[in-house]
Order: sequence, then structure tokens, then C-alpha cells
Amino acid sequence: MLAEIEQSLVAYLQASPLAARLRQVEALPDLEGESLVAKFGADAPALYIALGSGDLSQGMAAPTIGICCVTRNSRSPLAARHGDGMQIGLLQLIEAVVALIHGTLIDEVHYQASRWDMVASEDLYRRGLYAAVVQVNTALVLPFETAP
Repeated sequence: MLAEIEQSLVAYLQASPLAARLRQVEALPDLEGESLVAKFGADAPALYIALGSGDLSQGMAAPTIGICCVTRNSRSPLAARHGDGMQIGLLQLIEAVVALIHGTLIDEVHYQASRWDMVASEDLYRRGLYAAVVQVNTALVLPFETAP
């Protein structure tokens, strides 16, 4: 059930008009450190989707999904954040993701964008990359499927 949430959000965003303005929309790769930063640099502007933490209460699961937005622009850091009329900026990307996801029903699951967090990272800045994570919440009825 939880894996399907991540997969359906990836598919939904890949099929959206926003995807035409991006180089990549996919599940967050199993990379870390320099390898992840290098992938971000190769793919920007891009979206990466990953299931995060979740709450369990009264027969319900309330997972949080992170949608990582990554941009860069060789013109300037300001263009990477604001856009330059040709390439989407980080703030524009955040707004577009929130507009696409907030209040949306995808595969019978209702989503609410709850916040975004800017990612402060010298490794990203050195490569001219800017990133933020849009947090999206949903609620599901338990029980989860049992393992075979």
C-alpha cells in the first residue's frame, strides 16, 4: 500500500504539464552524499519523490511524502531560485508542485501539501544547485497488507 502511494505520485507528476519543464521526475534514488549531489546536478531541474515518516492512530495511517525540488541556472543563484523566463526556478517549482498536489485525489488517495523546507547545503551550492522539499500528507485506513 505505501509503495503504491510513492509510485502513483511519481506517475501523476510525470504525466503533468509540469514534467515538460523538467529533466527528471522519479522516485528518490538509492544514493547518498556526493553521488546524490552529482545526480541532482545532472538532472536539474528535477523532482524526486520519497515516502517519509508517518503517524499511526485509531486505525489510520498518516504518511508524509517528500517531493524534493531541485533547480540550477548557470546565469546566477537568483535565476536558479526565481527562474529566468526560460528555465524554471526553485520557488516557481515549489508553487507548481503545491498547486498540482494540494487537495488532489490520485488513485483514490487524497493529498494535502503541508509545508516546504529549503535545503541548505554547501555541497549543493558549490554545484549551483538549489533544493527544497515539499511535504505532502494523506491518510489511509489500516490494516496494511500482511507479509506472505
